[in-house]
Amino acid sequence: MNKNLLPFCALLLMLAACHWTGKTSKNGVSAQAIQLIADSEQMLEEDLDSAWTLLEEASEVAQAANDKLASAEVLLAMSRYQNMTDCQDSAVSSLLRGLAVCPDAPDSMLAQYYAELSATYNRMGQMEQSVEYAVKAMPLMKQYGSDEDYAIMCGNLGISYRRLGINDSAAAYYERGLKVALQSGDYDSEAYLANNLSVLYSEMSRLPESIHYAQQAATAADKAGDKIEFLSAQANMGVALLLDNQTDKALPILVKTFEQADSTDSSLLKLKLLNYLLKAFVDKKDFDATNTYLAKGERLAAQLPAGSIAAAGILESKMIVQTETGDYHGALQTIAQIEELMPQQQVIPTYRLLSYKARCLAAIGNTVEAYRLQTDAATMADSVKNKQNAEKLDQLTVNYKVMEKQLEVATLNQQKARLGRTVTILMSGILLLVAAVISLLLYLRTRRQQEIVTKTMGYLQGIEEERKRFAHEIHDGACNELLAIGLQLRNTNPPPSAIISQTANLRDQLRNLSHQLMPPQLNEGVTLDQALAYYLSHIETPTVSFTAKGDNWETIPTDTAYHVYRIIQEAVGNIIVHQPKAKADVCIKYINKVLSVNIVSKGDVVKTDDPTGIGMRSMTHRATAIGMNLQTYYSDDTFTLELSRLKEQ
Repeated sequence: MNKNLLPFCALLLMLAACHWTGKTSKNGVSAQAIQLIADSEQMLEEDLDSAWTLLEEASEVAQAANDKLASAEVLLAMSRYQNMTDCQDSAVSSLLRGLAVCPDAPDSMLAQYYAELSATYNRMGQMEQSVEYAVKAMPLMKQYGSDEDYAIMCGNLGISYRRLGINDSAAAYYERGLKVALQSGDYDSEAYLANNLSVLYSEMSRLPESIHYAQQAATAADKAGDKIEFLSAQANMGVALLLDNQTDKALPILVKTFEQADSTDSSLLKLKLLNYLLKAFVDKKDFDATNTYLAKGERLAAQLPAGSIAAAGILESKMIVQTETGDYHGALQTIAQIEELMPQQQVIPTYRLLSYKARCLAAIGNTVEAYRLQTDAATMADSVKNKQNAEKLDQLTVNYKVMEKQLEVATLNQQKARLGRTVTILMSGILLLVAAVISLLLYLRTRRQQEIVTKTMGYLQGIEEERKRFAHEIHDGACNELLAIGLQLRNTNPPPSAIISQTANLRDQLRNLSHQLMPPQLNEGVTLDQALAYYLSHIETPTVSFTAKGDNWETIPTDTAYHVYRIIQEAVGNIIVHQPKAKADVCIKYINKVLSVNIVSKGDVVKTDDPTGIGMRSMTHRATAIGMNLQTYYSDDTFTLELSRLKEQ
């Protein structure tokens, strides 16, 4: 039997065993078909042909009795067999036929069908379809599968997200699966998930964490007696060293691990090792070894579907070898193959692919296109680099309110200094002539007002840029760091559950804060009323009702809409803090180009002793910057905010 099975195969076999237990039929037909399927599973280790013959016999029994449920069971078993023998197209066909044969299949069977479809599309390299069916399978798997089934399903879904370049979702599912594996003492699943986390952190250039999870995977695999996962962990450690430009240390580890993996039937593991061995030998300029290992890789890849993850990976290595050895036309042909796969899975970061393509085009004389592609590649590379260079967690704990307060103090100091210079000018003017002083005062007043508006706009723009920067840093840095900390805490014995819970809660709070800090996309076809409706609809406490009256919202200037949005956001935020049990009404009107806002909240008003606090000053600054008048009123149980302006000129 081909032992090159993904963990999902074991998962689905266990699900099948659970599903078959106690299954009976009035005429015994289902029981007979199920027994033939079970006999077939037993034969897989010894005789593949006999195993398939038993499945065909089970199909005949089910069809003769017109037993749709039994037919669906047989087609599911056939799809597993076809996946095990690398016949993914046939597996998809069997699965779709099974769903059509028995449209009223129980949820326990649907869990198996969706999981098998997800796994099949994953192996074919069609990651979007894999995610689609995995998302359907997850809730059913949690209800009908074991902890091990669910943990492995989380890992499979994480792989699909990672191959689509959605690393945040991949990490979240790896974390969820690893938590279940650790709680249930499932070393096999722990090794599988830790290895996937190691790969993810390598791709994110977080190499110390990659090595940490590779070591964790090796320990768990050793306890489980899983040779494939143990070798995968060794490979991940070698890969991390290679990515850290420690080729001399990485190469012996990768060569030794490949020699051990070569005695197994795991084509996926061998192809993974070959891909990184080829990179290492290219770095060493050892092209004899490169050609030898590339030939091995192409032979292995030829046995898999063209779109499979492992087969796609060898294309990247082939492209690199061809480029480094001067076979630019061959490299361009390989690049074209990779480009065909990119919509389905991220074989190689786009900026790297463009860079290699530009290099090859330049070498064959097409310098104009090469320059364009290299420019695009550089722009993408800068974007990726900026996202990956997240600051450490302790650098991201600076509170936004503290930052805003510091900016406010700096602004007041600048205004004080400007006022001092103005007084000096006025005193000098008084000594010259009274009439000149009057003219000068009028001039200075106008100028000062313009400077205040300009400074206020610059100050507000600075705040928004800092908000946006902090939102990115919190989301890409702090949240990922907290995720890593949470995972490491769960690996301790015993795990500090209270700290883990606090870490998860803090991560959720930071993610919510990062979303609130991001500016609304008012310059991308979203109008003010739409942005406010979306924001206010996500507030659960206190109760907030929203009304928008008028039309032609798109004619509101972007700056005006933006600052009105922030004023309402700040006002509602104050209500949330000071009136958590209140009922608030937010009404915004834009009629005949006259914009107005009215906010009324009733219930347990807590009036601050400092009406000039940071929030109030921020709202006043914004209102002044866009020429609007802001007024607030307090009573025993009511807070009111009114924002109005003159008709647009």
